[in-house]
Amino acid sequence: MDQKFENWLPLESNTILLNKYLANLGVNTDFANFVDIVSFEPEFLIPGSLGALFVYPDSPAINNYFFEQGDKMFEKPIPQSLYYMKQIAENACGTIAILHILANIPKEYQFIINEESFCPQFIQNTINMTPEERAEYLKNCKLEVKKKDGQVKSLQDAHKEVAQENLEDPNIELKAGHHFIAFVWHNGSVIELDGRKKAPINYADCQQELFLEKVIEICQKHYIEKDLKEIGFNLMAFQIGFE
Repeated sequence: MDQKFENWLPLESNTILLNKYLANLGVNTDFANFVDIVSFEPEFLIPGSLGALFVYPDSPAINNYFFEQGDKMFEKPIPQSLYYMKQIAENACGTIAILHILANIPKEYQFIINEESFCPQFIQNTINMTPEERAEYLKNCKLEVKKKDGQVKSLQDAHKEVAQENLEDPNIELKAGHHFIAFVWHNGSVIELDGRKKAPINYADCQQELFLEKVIEICQKHYIEKDLKEIGFNLMAFQIGFE
């Protein structure tokens, strides 16, 4: 494999850029978008989230907390229907988190994704693979991304284009100081999907309309409160009906 794609440029937690990327992956962004959560107060939350991206500092305190928890975090069973993949390419966490959300959208909302676009093809080609095999498939992905302007690019180039948009001096060896993870509401549970962890984490059962409130509770308890010196946290909801 071409060495330049072993490690990817880190994505920025910028909803404008991420929504451009969504459109290139096949999402109709007239119907679904990432939206910044500017306040954790319930009255500021908009119902209808299908998933959430959470970006947190790659902090030793947070990483040590999860290490100390050991297998306790993974005791609640994971539905077999959940789509999950591991991460082996450095800085690919943003793309993996987005794919985790799109691959686990409930059937009644799958109309927001063009069935001939990259995302459904990727999922179809990897549905019977293990999480580790999916990671290898992503790293060496030959599927093409057809952008809204008609250009055709590899997934790595589509990722790179978005990652470079606000960088003055792009460098493929650049190491991100933050990490993307996804939360999805699946079979009545709030589940965290992080390709660097050993498995998904099934945190709790909840009603879909309370999904975002539960995600905020999890992010505060397991991430933000574990390193109060850090301020670089960002939560973005994937919601229907925003432009």
